[in-house]
Amino acid sequence: MNSIAIPVLGLAVVDSINPSALVVVLWWLARPGATPRLLSYITGILVAYLSLGIALMLGAGAVVRRFGDSLDHPVVLALQLAIGLSLLAYGVFAPKPKVAADDHQREPRVGGLLGMMLLGMTITVVELTTALPYFAAIALMTSAAVPASQWLPLLLIYNLIFIAPPLLLVALNAAFGRHLQGRFVHWRVRLQAGAREAGLWVIAIAGFALTGDAVSRYLGQRAQAEQALPAATSSATAQG
Repeated sequence: MNSIAIPVLGLAVVDSINPSALVVVLWWLARPGATPRLLSYITGILVAYLSLGIALMLGAGAVVRRFGDSLDHPVVLALQLAIGLSLLAYGVFAPKPKVAADDHQREPRVGGLLGMMLLGMTITVVELTTALPYFAAIALMTSAAVPASQWLPLLLIYNLIFIAPPLLLVALNAAFGRHLQGRFVHWRVRLQAGAREAGLWVIAIAGFALTGDAVSRYLGQRAQAEQALPAATSSATAQG
Protein backbone atom coordinates (compact mmCIF):
# COMPACT_ATOMS: atom_id res chain seq x y z
CA MET A 1 0.00 0.00 0.00
CA ASN A 2 2.76 2.45 0.92
CA SER A 3 4.53 1.83 -2.40
CA ILE A 4 1.48 3.02 -4.33
CA ALA A 5 0.34 5.69 -1.84
CA ILE A 6 3.50 7.81 -2.15
CA PRO A 7 3.33 8.36 -5.95
CA VAL A 8 -0.46 8.76 -5.89
CA LEU A 9 -0.37 11.42 -3.17
CA GLY A 10 2.59 13.06 -4.91
CA LEU A 11 0.42 13.39 -8.01
CA ALA A 12 -2.30 14.86 -5.80
CA VAL A 13 0.08 17.62 -4.71
CA VAL A 14 0.91 18.33 -8.36
CA ASP A 15 -2.78 18.29 -9.30
CA SER A 16 -3.62 20.72 -6.49
CA ILE A 17 -1.53 23.40 -8.19
CA ASN A 18 -4.40 24.28 -10.49
CA PRO A 19 -4.01 27.87 -11.74
CA SER A 20 -7.48 28.07 -13.28
CA ALA A 21 -9.22 27.09 -10.03
CA LEU A 22 -7.01 29.36 -7.93
CA VAL A 23 -7.63 32.33 -10.23
CA VAL A 24 -11.40 31.94 -9.74
CA VAL A 25 -10.94 31.78 -5.96
CA LEU A 26 -8.67 34.83 -5.91
CA TRP A 27 -11.12 36.75 -8.09
CA TRP A 28 -14.01 36.04 -5.71
CA LEU A 29 -11.93 36.92 -2.65
CA ALA A 30 -11.96 40.54 -3.83
CA ARG A 31 -15.78 40.55 -3.55
CA PRO A 32 -17.84 40.98 -0.37
CA GLY A 33 -19.39 37.88 1.14
CA ALA A 34 -16.90 35.65 -0.63
CA THR A 35 -16.38 32.98 2.04
CA PRO A 36 -19.75 31.14 1.90
CA ARG A 37 -19.81 31.36 -1.90
CA LEU A 38 -16.32 29.95 -2.20
CA LEU A 39 -17.00 27.15 0.27
CA SER A 40 -19.97 26.15 -1.90
CA TYR A 41 -17.80 26.40 -5.01
CA ILE A 42 -15.07 24.21 -3.47
CA THR A 43 -17.69 21.71 -2.25
CA GLY A 44 -18.92 21.39 -5.83
CA ILE A 45 -15.38 20.71 -7.00
CA LEU A 46 -14.89 18.02 -4.34
CA VAL A 47 -18.20 16.28 -5.03
CA ALA A 48 -17.67 16.21 -8.79
CA TYR A 49 -13.97 15.25 -8.72
CA LEU A 50 -14.44 12.48 -6.15
CA SER A 51 -17.53 11.09 -7.91
CA LEU A 52 -15.75 11.04 -11.26
CA GLY A 53 -12.72 9.40 -9.66
CA ILE A 54 -14.85 6.66 -8.11
CA ALA A 55 -16.60 6.07 -11.44
CA LEU A 56 -13.25 5.85 -13.24
CA MET A 57 -11.84 3.46 -10.64
CA LEU A 58 -14.88 1.18 -10.86
CA GLY A 59 -14.70 1.20 -14.64
CA ALA A 60 -10.96 0.59 -14.65
CA GLY A 61 -11.39 -2.17 -12.07
CA ALA A 62 -13.92 -3.90 -14.33
CA VAL A 63 -11.42 -3.75 -17.19
CA VAL A 64 -8.70 -5.27 -14.99
CA ARG A 65 -10.98 -8.08 -13.81
CA ARG A 66 -11.88 -8.89 -17.40
CA PHE A 67 -8.49 -8.69 -19.07
CA GLY A 68 -6.30 -9.53 -16.06
CA ASP A 69 -2.66 -10.14 -16.93
CA SER A 70 -3.14 -8.76 -20.44
CA LEU A 71 -2.57 -5.27 -19.02
CA ASP A 72 0.96 -6.35 -18.07
CA HIS A 73 1.71 -7.57 -21.59
CA PRO A 74 4.89 -6.01 -23.03
CA VAL A 75 2.87 -4.41 -25.83
CA VAL A 76 0.54 -2.67 -23.33
CA LEU A 77 3.50 -1.57 -21.22
CA ALA A 78 5.24 -0.27 -24.34
CA LEU A 79 2.10 1.72 -25.22
CA GLN A 80 1.97 3.20 -21.70
CA LEU A 81 5.67 4.01 -21.93
CA ALA A 82 5.15 5.75 -25.28
CA ILE A 83 2.26 7.82 -23.88
CA GLY A 84 4.27 8.74 -20.80
CA LEU A 85 7.33 9.76 -22.81
CA SER A 86 5.15 11.77 -25.20
CA LEU A 87 3.55 13.69 -22.34
CA LEU A 88 6.93 14.22 -20.70
CA ALA A 89 8.48 15.49 -23.94
CA TYR A 90 5.54 17.81 -24.64
CA GLY A 91 5.61 19.24 -21.13
CA VAL A 92 9.36 19.91 -21.33
CA PHE A 93 9.83 21.00 -24.94
CA ALA A 94 6.52 22.68 -25.87
CA PRO A 95 6.93 26.39 -26.65
CA LYS A 96 6.42 28.55 -23.58
CA PRO A 97 3.43 30.91 -23.95
CA LYS A 98 3.78 34.65 -24.21
CA VAL A 99 2.40 36.62 -21.31
CA ALA A 100 -0.70 38.55 -22.30
CA ALA A 101 -0.77 42.20 -21.38
CA ASP A 102 -4.53 42.33 -20.88
CA ASP A 103 -5.63 41.29 -17.39
CA HIS A 104 -9.33 41.80 -18.00
CA GLN A 105 -11.52 38.99 -16.69
CA ARG A 106 -15.24 38.73 -17.29
CA GLU A 107 -17.32 38.48 -14.15
CA PRO A 108 -19.02 35.09 -13.81
CA ARG A 109 -22.79 35.29 -13.49
CA VAL A 110 -24.05 32.74 -10.98
CA GLY A 111 -26.81 32.60 -8.41
CA GLY A 112 -26.47 31.97 -4.70
CA LEU A 113 -24.73 29.16 -2.86
CA LEU A 114 -26.34 26.46 -5.01
CA GLY A 115 -25.26 28.31 -8.13
CA MET A 116 -21.66 28.43 -6.88
CA MET A 117 -21.73 24.72 -6.10
CA LEU A 118 -23.07 23.93 -9.56
CA LEU A 119 -20.41 26.20 -11.04
CA GLY A 120 -17.68 24.25 -9.26
CA MET A 121 -19.13 20.93 -10.43
CA THR A 122 -19.52 22.17 -14.02
CA ILE A 123 -15.96 23.52 -14.25
CA THR A 124 -14.61 20.26 -12.82
CA VAL A 125 -16.48 18.12 -15.34
CA VAL A 126 -15.54 20.35 -18.28
CA GLU A 127 -11.85 20.39 -17.32
CA LEU A 128 -11.65 16.66 -16.54
CA THR A 129 -9.90 15.98 -19.84
CA THR A 130 -6.97 18.08 -18.61
CA ALA A 131 -6.71 16.23 -15.27
CA LEU A 132 -3.70 14.19 -16.33
CA PRO A 133 -2.32 13.69 -12.78
CA TYR A 134 -5.72 12.28 -11.75
CA PHE A 135 -5.71 9.85 -14.67
CA ALA A 136 -2.13 8.87 -13.87
CA ALA A 137 -3.02 8.21 -10.21
CA ILE A 138 -6.00 6.09 -11.23
CA ALA A 139 -3.79 4.18 -13.68
CA LEU A 140 -1.26 3.50 -10.91
CA MET A 141 -3.90 2.21 -8.50
CA THR A 142 -5.52 0.12 -11.21
CA SER A 143 -2.26 -1.48 -12.36
CA ALA A 144 -1.41 -2.31 -8.72
CA ALA A 145 -4.81 -4.04 -8.34
CA VAL A 146 -5.52 -2.09 -5.14
CA PRO A 147 -8.78 -3.29 -3.51
CA ALA A 148 -11.64 -0.85 -2.98
CA SER A 149 -11.05 -0.85 0.79
CA GLN A 150 -7.68 0.80 0.05
CA TRP A 151 -8.20 2.87 -3.08
CA LEU A 152 -11.38 4.57 -1.81
CA PRO A 153 -9.73 6.25 1.22
CA LEU A 154 -6.65 6.96 -0.91
CA LEU A 155 -8.85 8.63 -3.51
CA LEU A 156 -10.57 10.66 -0.77
CA ILE A 157 -7.21 11.85 0.58
CA TYR A 158 -6.17 12.73 -2.99
CA ASN A 159 -9.26 14.92 -3.37
CA LEU A 160 -8.75 16.59 0.00
CA ILE A 161 -5.21 17.48 -1.05
CA PHE A 162 -6.58 18.74 -4.37
CA ILE A 163 -8.89 21.28 -2.69
CA ALA A 164 -6.39 22.25 0.05
CA PRO A 165 -4.92 25.34 -1.76
CA PRO A 166 -8.28 27.09 -2.38
CA LEU A 167 -9.36 26.23 1.18
CA LEU A 168 -6.12 27.75 2.46
CA LEU A 169 -6.81 30.95 0.51
CA VAL A 170 -10.31 31.14 1.99
CA ALA A 171 -8.90 30.65 5.49
CA LEU A 172 -6.28 33.35 4.93
CA ASN A 173 -8.96 35.71 3.68
CA ALA A 174 -11.13 35.01 6.73
CA ALA A 175 -8.21 35.68 9.09
CA PHE A 176 -6.30 38.48 7.33
CA GLY A 177 -8.60 39.59 4.52
CA ARG A 178 -8.02 43.35 4.68
CA HIS A 179 -4.24 42.98 4.85
CA LEU A 180 -4.02 40.48 1.97
CA GLN A 181 -6.29 42.03 -0.65
CA GLY A 182 -3.36 43.57 -2.51
CA ARG A 183 -1.47 40.28 -2.46
CA PHE A 184 -4.54 38.39 -3.70
CA VAL A 185 -4.72 40.66 -6.75
CA HIS A 186 -0.97 40.22 -7.37
CA TRP A 187 -1.20 36.43 -7.06
CA ARG A 188 -4.16 36.32 -9.43
CA VAL A 189 -2.27 38.27 -12.10
CA ARG A 190 0.77 36.04 -11.70
CA LEU A 191 -1.31 32.87 -11.93
CA GLN A 192 -3.12 34.09 -15.02
CA ALA A 193 0.20 34.89 -16.68
CA GLY A 194 1.77 31.53 -15.79
CA ALA A 195 -1.27 29.26 -16.08
CA ARG A 196 -0.21 27.56 -19.32
CA GLU A 197 3.40 27.12 -18.23
CA ALA A 198 2.20 25.52 -14.99
CA GLY A 199 -0.04 23.27 -17.07
CA LEU A 200 2.98 22.12 -19.07
CA TRP A 201 4.77 21.17 -15.86
CA VAL A 202 1.73 19.17 -14.76
CA ILE A 203 1.71 17.34 -18.10
CA ALA A 204 5.42 16.58 -17.78
CA ILE A 205 5.07 15.22 -14.24
CA ALA A 206 2.10 13.05 -15.21
CA GLY A 207 4.14 11.70 -18.14
CA PHE A 208 7.04 10.96 -15.81
CA ALA A 209 4.73 9.03 -13.47
CA LEU A 210 3.31 6.91 -16.31
CA THR A 211 6.79 6.28 -17.69
CA GLY A 212 8.18 5.25 -14.30
CA ASP A 213 5.25 2.92 -13.66
CA ALA A 214 5.65 1.18 -17.04
CA VAL A 215 9.41 0.73 -16.55
CA SER A 216 9.06 -0.56 -12.98
CA ARG A 217 6.36 -3.08 -13.95
CA TYR A 218 8.44 -4.31 -16.87
CA LEU A 219 11.54 -4.69 -14.70
CA GLY A 220 9.44 -6.50 -12.10
CA GLN A 221 8.28 -8.97 -14.74
CA ARG A 222 11.87 -9.50 -15.87
CA ALA A 223 12.99 -10.18 -12.30
CA GLN A 224 10.18 -12.69 -11.77
CA ALA A 225 11.03 -14.45 -15.03
CA GLU A 226 14.70 -14.68 -14.10
CA GLN A 227 13.82 -16.10 -10.69
CA ALA A 228 11.46 -18.67 -12.22
CA LEU A 229 14.00 -19.84 -14.83
CA PRO A 230 16.46 -21.61 -12.43
CA ALA A 231 13.55 -23.33 -10.67
CA ALA A 232 12.18 -24.60 -13.98
CA THR A 233 15.66 -25.75 -15.08
CA SER A 234 16.33 -27.64 -11.84
CA SER A 235 12.89 -29.25 -12.02
CA ALA A 236 13.55 -30.42 -15.60
CA THR A 237 16.96 -31.79 -14.57
CA ALA A 238 15.44 -33.72 -11.68
CA GLN A 239 12.82 -35.26 -13.93
CA GLY A 240 15.53 -36.22 -16.44
